[in-house]
Amino acid sequence: MDINAIRNVLPQKNFEDFDNINNQVILGASNHIKMIGNMIESITLDSIEKNQSIDELRNRIKTITNFFIATRGEASQAITNAINLMILGLDNYDSSDDIKIVGNKIIDIKNQYAVKNKEAIDKVVEYATEALKDKNNIFIYDYSSTVEKIVSKLDKGKNIYIAESRIIDGGKPFLKASLEAGLNVHYFPDASIMYFLGKSDVALMGAETFYPDGTGFNTTGSDIVGLVCAYFDIPLYFATPLIKVDSRPLYGKKKNIVFNNVKNKLSANFSDDIDVSKIDFVSPELLGVSPKYIKAFITEKGVIPSSAMYEVSIEYLKEIGGNKI
Repeated sequence: MDINAIRNVLPQKNFEDFDNINNQVILGASNHIKMIGNMIESITLDSIEKNQSIDELRNRIKTITNFFIATRGEASQAITNAINLMILGLDNYDSSDDIKIVGNKIIDIKNQYAVKNKEAIDKVVEYATEALKDKNNIFIYDYSSTVEKIVSKLDKGKNIYIAESRIIDGGKPFLKASLEAGLNVHYFPDASIMYFLGKSDVALMGAETFYPDGTGFNTTGSDIVGLVCAYFDIPLYFATPLIKVDSRPLYGKKKNIVFNNVKNKLSANFSDDIDVSKIDFVSPELLGVSPKYIKAFITEKGVIPSSAMYEVSIEYLKEIGGNKI
């Protein structure tokens, strides 16, 4: 896979967004979906300006979207689902069609998705804020733009416990929003998860993706959070729009675990006498949390017990165009 060749189908103004997604500088599936949508629009406008053919436009969009489906989409089904909705009908345009008319249609379809997605996230934030109203000690794990929006709506004076989520530094992006919301911020290493969960009334995390059976996937360490919540009998909520549902298990397919080499992060302060070439630094990027450890999913359809997610997921998949996406 030639990353530079893929990157170069973009207008130059989108290079930074491409790099920030690819290098995990900016986190959160919802953020990435918005950035990919911007890339689709930029490519379209650039193709119109250059009076390119429909096939050239289509190939440029597919080059970028197929790349993110194969990379980010492997970890987060929301990326794949959202891209498929944003480029709906792309293959239906004829090579003889007018580039301006087609371009406007592509941008309009992309914008329709953006509006619906914002409405869904706004509902998730509304329901989560209400569900957490009487909770004064809230534990959050790993960055989620949806959870960040929830944090910003919490009442001042609550205690917010943020684990560092070291594998991708997923806790740090919460700090600014938590301080601006007037919360009492506690930030700590992942090894302290059990101690601080013991002080918490509730745990909250976003989802990279989830299965219809109520299994929630999030960054490595989330499985530990689930186990400790069960140990202390602390309710664990996943806050996520339904776009993140992964329908593949309905057809007997399993999610491939994505692994990252974290050598640079872990060995940055090693002394020269340690031969890092002989050490395996590979770690899973995200893992599943069993539905038996999840109190409920907070979605745009409401606060849904994990045991009821199957029916909700099937209905949602029908709404967006069928089970097989």
